[in-house]
Amino acid sequence: MPAFAPLGGTRNDPLPALASEPLIGIIFGPPGSGKGTQAARLEKDLGIHHLSTGDILRGEVAKGTPLGKEVGRIMAAGDLVPDGLIVDVVRSRLPDAEQGVGALLDGFPRTVAQARALDSMLSDEGHRVNFIVALDVPEELLVDRLLHRAQVEGRTDDTREVIAERMREYHKLTEAVLDHYRKQGVRIHEVNGTGSPDEVFDRIHAAISGISSR
Repeated sequence: MPAFAPLGGTRNDPLPALASEPLIGIIFGPPGSGKGTQAARLEKDLGIHHLSTGDILRGEVAKGTPLGKEVGRIMAAGDLVPDGLIVDVVRSRLPDAEQGVGALLDGFPRTVAQARALDSMLSDEGHRVNFIVALDVPEELLVDRLLHRAQVEGRTDDTREVIAERMREYHKLTEAVLDHYRKQGVRIHEVNGTGSPDEVFDRIHAAISGISSR
């Protein structure tokens, strides 16, 4: 099965053509890392479907659907959306996202239980996770970014202590998911997420060269 052609040149060059089988990727990044920006750029340059559970849930909340009302109550209480609910959301949308080039998952899986559920869903379709991009940004920089955002948006409950605790929880959960996929031999690309969006994308662009759906 063909892999990506070798990359060369600058970030303005198109990313290489994908293999014939759908590629499934995951992008990880803590709050404030610019993950959403990079995922959108990857979607455009690879032609891959960006499946963001955060965007889906926020959309459901905004529309006032039954799912949105349930999620809204959970988020208002400061709790994490349960694994089962997130898994159901992804299960309902993943088949469409897998069509064509493939899918880039953003915000899922966040726990090992979610990762196992994803593996099962993909296995049913004869697919698997092919690559992971994990953005690494110093916690101090992330906390400063989020404090600034909280000030601009009037989020008085986002204190330095609360944000730091969210970061610790994120890293704890993410590392467990990364370990899960390392054991499976999935290619994990840990990318320096500091600098301008263009600089970060250059690093991602170089890191994912040569991946295939094998």
